[in-house]
Amino acid sequence: MLAPSIRYARTVDNVSIACAAFGSGEEPVIALRPPESSHLGFEFTLPMETRHHEFERMAAHRTVVRFDPRGAGLSDRGVADLSLDARLRDIDAVADHLGLATFAIQASLQTCAWAIAYAASRPGRVTHLALHQPYLSGANFWDEPGRRALESLISVDWLTYTEAAMSHAFGWAPGDIPRALATQMRAAMTPADFLAYLRAERLTSVGTLLPQISCPVLVVHCPPNTLAPRDLALRVAAAVPDGRLALPISFDQYLGELNAFLDSPGAAVDPAPSSGGLSLRVVLVADAEAGPGELGAAVTSHGGHARAVDGISLGVFRSAQDALNCARALAIATGASVGVHGSEPGLGTPPETDPSIITAARAVGAAAPGQVVVTNVVRELVAGKGFGFAELPASSLTGPERLFALHPAPSA
Repeated sequence: MLAPSIRYARTVDNVSIACAAFGSGEEPVIALRPPESSHLGFEFTLPMETRHHEFERMAAHRTVVRFDPRGAGLSDRGVADLSLDARLRDIDAVADHLGLATFAIQASLQTCAWAIAYAASRPGRVTHLALHQPYLSGANFWDEPGRRALESLISVDWLTYTEAAMSHAFGWAPGDIPRALATQMRAAMTPADFLAYLRAERLTSVGTLLPQISCPVLVVHCPPNTLAPRDLALRVAAAVPDGRLALPISFDQYLGELNAFLDSPGAAVDPAPSSGGLSLRVVLVADAEAGPGELGAAVTSHGGHARAVDGISLGVFRSAQDALNCARALAIATGASVGVHGSEPGLGTPPETDPSIITAARAVGAAAPGQVVVTNVVRELVAGKGFGFAELPASSLTGPERLFALHPAPSA
């Protein structure tokens, strides 16, 4: 029986995410599972028939990464933000914690929406996307009449609800599999967390993002199936630019097709900002006035990549101009002190001693509330692009770097 070592990643909004990596191979795959079916301390003890040793068999060919989403399993429970953006932050945190610059994603059911949104918004990280029984809308999934009819039981009798929900998922067929999965569901979530999850999922819809996915996509529908409609799988495969459809008749055939797809050439990805392959990266650090959620949202909306390193929330950009536009907006909105520095990534440098982050943090120390301070490298990178600066006096606290305060409004 597989018993992977469980580690913890921390998101930019300070949520602890339990994760595990196992197997071997150069091309990792992150396997997403719905929160109600995710518990790293439980799922590997289930009878073989419930999962057909899916992850173990995948790990024979590649590195497999599993994690419990926020609000479920061994990750933080009772989390307020269960939005789609929060789900993407979970993936970012795990990938960054494990040092994955690029990776494939395998998702099932409603987590396919998370995978689609991630691949569309972060094309530089995802090489392949495998969608098993996909749904594009949380409301469409959870408002299916059979699921909706059972929902009133959640607050009244959690045991009965979980048993009935899993029996419904298997077409009310008799046997031990639904009961084993119902036990896992009770371990994975509390009724309160599950109800909060349902409210958030009903607001999720990603159909318009399908044309934006640049990596190859494998859409899988396994007949007979009562969980997802076959015609939706056909529509998803047709809507993405590089879609393939698989209709396996057995689990063994499904795994064979999945492995062949993951072994095929993936997207020609541009390495993520955390990768050592970049010739330049621009790091933005803010003080505590900008909460992790505010910083993460601002960084993402300006084309950057939000990270958390040793308790510090920061943003990494490919463009100095994008970083400064983000820094200015963040300082105005939150009153935070913001520092920005650009450099080549240090290969093999531990994040806590990364000179780029340390220098950006020194710039924060030189900034007044609501002010952006940058290094001379950043100032030179945006020369002639409408940014104005005033040089700050040298200080023993800020190190040898020349530092400049960004004018709060664009130069004429």
